Amino acid sequence: MKELNLKDFLEIYKNRTVDFFRFPGNYGDSLIWHGTKILLSSLNISVRYVDTSSPKYNDILLIDGGGNLVDYYSDVKEFLIEKSSLYNEIIILPHTIFGEKQVEVLNNTLSKLTVFCREKVSAGFLENKLTNGEIYLWHDCAFYNTFPPTPLGRGALNVFRSDKESILSKLPELNIDLTYNGYATKPLNELIDTLKKYEQINTDRLHIAIGATLLQRHVRLFPNSYYKNKAVFDYSLKRFPNISFVENFNNQ
Repeated sequence: MKELNLKDFLEIYKNRTVDFFRFPGNYGDSLIWHGTKILLSSLNISVRYVDTSSPKYNDILLIDGGGNLVDYYSDVKEFLIEKSSLYNEIIILPHTIFGEKQVEVLNNTLSKLTVFCREKVSAGFLENKLTNGEIYLWHDCAFYNTFPPTPLGRGALNVFRSDKESILSKLPELNIDLTYNGYATKPLNELIDTLKKYEQINTDRLHIAIGATLLQRHVRLFPNSYYKNKAVFDYSLKRFPNISFVENFNNQ
């Protein structure tokens, strides 16, 4: 699998306008969106937002990064089924991808296709299955965010999910799932201000972990229901000294 700096790749679209498909997400996903805006702004790339009901405005389509191309969700898959034939070129920003249905949709895409995976497991999964397009490895767009250093807060915050990606039979006491406090395009202020209040963050929410890590809090990241958290930790997060991956929930 080949690593390719996403900003270097996007240089060829500098000072241009492209279409952009942005799928629904939670407040943690806002880190992806704000990081993506920072990246595109640095290249003076403008976007026109599109969905399944809108026309095509440009020949090039960017698809928001994240974890939507997995069996749990269908937004990107449905958009590609309905709209991919309209575009000359489609670029999927750093994503976690698994599932044969996703591979089928990608292989049926007629456009020039470039897929960025945000960890090695997804890239390895696609390597022997994707017959259409190029696969590259690069970090989640949330890592384009930067935050000024602030003094450590106090105490620990538990941010554990209760949806289909959870593997917990029981949530820990005093759990606050901050991702339900907003949506993927909400300003980051409230989320960041909350994380800054604490010294330690315990979570199975990937982007809560990324945000808290960038804020230089002590972070303990736990598994979700598939490989996403561990894979992104191994590829991107383990280089930070203030985060650890905890395999066993009994070690909270």
